[in-house]
Amino acid sequence: MMATSQETPELHYLPLLNEIVGGERRAGVFLKAWADKTPDPALKACLQMVARRETSHYHIFKRRIEELSVPVEEQDDPGFHERLLVNCSDMPDIEKIRYGQAKQRQQHQSPTRAEKIEAAIADETVDPLTRSLLRWFAEVEADSGARLRQEYARIEAEATKEA
Repeated sequence: MMATSQETPELHYLPLLNEIVGGERRAGVFLKAWADKTPDPALKACLQMVARRETSHYHIFKRRIEELSVPVEEQDDPGFHERLLVNCSDMPDIEKIRYGQAKQRQQHQSPTRAEKIEAAIADETVDPLTRSLLRWFAEVEADSGARLRQEYARIEAEATKEA
């Protein structure tokens, strides 16, 4: 029988790893869906790159959890299907951006996932390989976020100019 996070106190960070697995899988799916619909070549390239990163993170963290000899316990996200429908729709990119930003504001939790990651990186009871993985992941996520924000700002500026 495999140990669960409740049976393995030294893996107190397992819920965070499972949160990352689910979030990255879903983000890869809905960003790819948006990339497939946008007519904007620069946004398409950015969304495709970030979607590939997110999907890769899903596989890397899933594998890490399995290496720790515990099953992956992905949590459900009730807003995922709605976000996927929006991203698959013909809605203008600016509206998809505003929709996503509004959803992020509604779902703001404390501590945030980034704060949980920083705490796990600083926690010496987290195994060194997982801490290293989390450091790398935090840097890649920051880069992806910066790239997306840059594209969103460009599209917002273009929409403002057209209005």
